[in-house]
Amino acid sequence: MTRSLRKSLLLWLLLPTALALITFLPLAYHLVHRPAMEALDQALADASLALIPHLEVDELGEPRFVFPAAAEQVLRTDRVDAIYYLVLGPAGRFIAGDIGLPHEPPAEQEMHGDRVSFDAHFRNQRVRVVAIHRDISNSPFVFVTAETTRKRNQLAVDLAVALILPLIFFAGATGFTIWHGIRHALQPVEGIRRALHGMEHLAMQPLDTLSAPLEIRPLVSEFNAVLDRLEQAAEAQQRFVANAAHQLRTPLAGIRTQLELLLRSPDAADREARTRHCVGALERLGHLINQMLVLLSAEPGGRHAGLAEPIDVRDVIRECSPDWIRLAESRGLDLGFELDAARVTGDRLLLGEMIANLVVNALNYTPAPGEVTVRCRSAEGCSLIEVEDNGPGIPPAARQQVFERFFRLPDAGQPGSGLGLAIVREIAHGFQGEVEVLDPPGGRGALLRVTLPGGG
Repeated sequence: MTRSLRKSLLLWLLLPTALALITFLPLAYHLVHRPAMEALDQALADASLALIPHLEVDELGEPRFVFPAAAEQVLRTDRVDAIYYLVLGPAGRFIAGDIGLPHEPPAEQEMHGDRVSFDAHFRNQRVRVVAIHRDISNSPFVFVTAETTRKRNQLAVDLAVALILPLIFFAGATGFTIWHGIRHALQPVEGIRRALHGMEHLAMQPLDTLSAPLEIRPLVSEFNAVLDRLEQAAEAQQRFVANAAHQLRTPLAGIRTQLELLLRSPDAADREARTRHCVGALERLGHLINQMLVLLSAEPGGRHAGLAEPIDVRDVIRECSPDWIRLAESRGLDLGFELDAARVTGDRLLLGEMIANLVVNALNYTPAPGEVTVRCRSAEGCSLIEVEDNGPGIPPAARQQVFERFFRLPDAGQPGSGLGLAIVREIAHGFQGEVEVLDPPGGRGALLRVTLPGGG
């Protein structure tokens, strides 16, 4: 699935912001609406308290409510809502006000002190009621005031609008800021894309690390490292192609020359010698081509990873040993084996090619009568493969160069292409292992050791 970094950033920034705003709106409305409603209730409670001084109780205990018309007009005056009041005596006896005005809260609502506020209906209208209970001359009285809810409803709408409009502006400003900020922050990435788009494969230049943001600077550095490795690989590939062309051109030219002379030679013995020379050149050419194919297979991506399997190194050596023994006998060499348990996981064919190159290389460069020993064993979770000979050895200064492609020691007495140990190193690296040249215990010759991760 293709993912856009810009869309992901917008989603992860705008979505939480939107959720926060949606959550904040009812909370802010509640925090503002509740004090406003309490202030209106307090005004109704003050009106109820204003009724108390107008109640008188005579010597016989009879209540008398003296409420001048002007005072009642002031109480009922409101430009928006209708105002009602009620005064009740002991046992709910009506004394003054609007008969039927609710004065008892719902059963689930409790009184707080001597005051209670609740919603009710009166004369087909929704009203807000505040009732205050007081004892006067040891008798209980109830003073009730109520008003319709038009003012409260309008206040609720005004509060909602007052909160929503700034939030809409804030949400728009926040969204624009986030979008513009992400666009501005991703400009260096776009600059890197343009730089890569204009880069030619033969003129790859490293990206400017200092101009990149700190967060992607490690990525740019790693990319520059990849470019450097690609450049080195391209140079190595060009050298390989040039060397391979030279190595192939020489035997082909020799074969062509011999064939031309063969056609003109009247001597049967000379023709036979030249024919054998061509056959030998073709064998060497075939060997060189086979080595190049093995080297190509040993490089990363050369063979499918699904070919990996658990391998017993001893079995691989035993399978190839008859050919090595015949070669050793033809050269007058003593070939020995010291095989202990050693297991690896990987490509069986490549492992066999690696060991074969080590052994054949030792047999080719060890003069008779000489000794070559092939060993394998396990040590500290690794599998070790060693080929030791008592030949001329490898000078310490050249022990890294011998693993380069087409490199041969100046005083090498045997013909070759210089690919054998290069193949060994590539295959060892493919097994996540290493190969090294050591001094043998006897001090003469060479000891090549391959260390591979142990397999199940």
